[in-house]
Amino acid sequence: MRPAAHLILTVDYELFGDGSGDTDCCVVNPSEKILEISGEFSAPVTFFVEALEFLHLGRVPANRARMDRVSAQLISAVKNGHDAQLHLHPQWHDADVTNSLEPKLDLARWRVGDLDEIEVNRIFDEGSAWLRDLLRPIDENYCCNVFRAGGWCIQPSATVVGAMLRQGIDMDTTVAPGYRNTTKGEWSDFRHAPNAPFWHADADVCTASMNGILEVPIVTGGISRWRHLYALLQSRRAGHGGLAEGCHGSYQGPHGGADSIAGKIGKLLRLGHVMLDFSTMPVDVLIDVTEQWLAKHYGVAAPIPIVAIGHSKNFTPRSASALHAYLKWAAAEDIRFSTFGKWREAINE
Repeated sequence: MRPAAHLILTVDYELFGDGSGDTDCCVVNPSEKILEISGEFSAPVTFFVEALEFLHLGRVPANRARMDRVSAQLISAVKNGHDAQLHLHPQWHDADVTNSLEPKLDLARWRVGDLDEIEVNRIFDEGSAWLRDLLRPIDENYCCNVFRAGGWCIQPSATVVGAMLRQGIDMDTTVAPGYRNTTKGEWSDFRHAPNAPFWHADADVCTASMNGILEVPIVTGGISRWRHLYALLQSRRAGHGGLAEGCHGSYQGPHGGADSIAGKIGKLLRLGHVMLDFSTMPVDVLIDVTEQWLAKHYGVAAPIPIVAIGHSKNFTPRSASALHAYLKWAAAEDIRFSTFGKWREAINE
C-alpha cells in the first residue's frame, strides 16, 4: 500500500539572479498559467517570493504599475487558498535600481550562507516584513514560516537557521538530497542529507537533530544521464529557449555562473540526478521520480511531503502540459494536494 503523501507545488517567484528579466513576462504571466492549471485540480501553489527584489524595485516610481501587478497576484492567490513564503537572493539587498530596467546587484553577495549574522538578520527582517505587510491586511492569520535560499546557497547554514528562528520561520525547503553544485561562488552540497522525507535541524540543514527547524527537502531521484540530457534539451527547445513566453534574461552568476564554461561543465557532471522540477522535466520523469521517492520512504508512518519545484521564468507551454498530466496522475493516485501548513497539521494529528 502506498504511504500517505502530500504533494506541495512550489514556485520560485523571481527574476533572474543578476536582476535581468521583466516581472510581467518572467513572473506574473507564467505564474497565472500555473494557477490556472493547478486550479483545475484544486491544488494549492506555494510561491517562494523573492521579497527583496520586489521591495527594491517597488521603490522606483517607474516600476509602480508592474509592482502593483505582482502584489495583486500574490494577494489574489492567498485569498484563494494558495500560499506565499520567503525566498531570498541577498544580492538584491541595497541594489541600485535607479535604472529600473537594468538594476545593479552586488553579485559578490550571491550566497546567503556566506553572509555574517548582522547581514543575514537584516535581509530576513526586510523580506519577511514585506510579505507580512502585503498579506496580513487580507489574511490576519497569514504566517511567514517557510524559507528557501536563493540558488540553494544556504550552507554553511547555522547563521541562516538562527535568523529563521528569530523571525519565527521554522521550516526550510532548500535541501535537495544528493544535489551538488561546485560552481565558484554558487556552491551547495546536499550529498550527505539524511535519508528521510523530513527532519529537524538545529544548525546544519544536512544533519538531523532532536529540535530546531523542520527541513522539508525538495524531492530528487535518479534517471539515466542520456534521459536527463534529452529532457533538458527538449526543455531548452520549448518556449523561448526554455523560458516563458516573452521572458528574456541571463543566468550570469558571480563568476559567470550557468552561462560560463565551468557552469556548463558542472551541469554535465550533475546529469542523472534530478529534482522534481515541473518547469523543466517531462511528465514521465516527474512520475518516475515521485514513485522513487515514495518507494524510498515506504514504511514511514507520517504523511510524506512531496515537494515539487518550478520557476516562473522557465514555465513554457511544454511545462504546462507536463504539469497538467502530472497533477492528473497524482489525483488518480490519491495523492493529496497540499501546502506546508496543511502537511504539518496532518503529521501533528
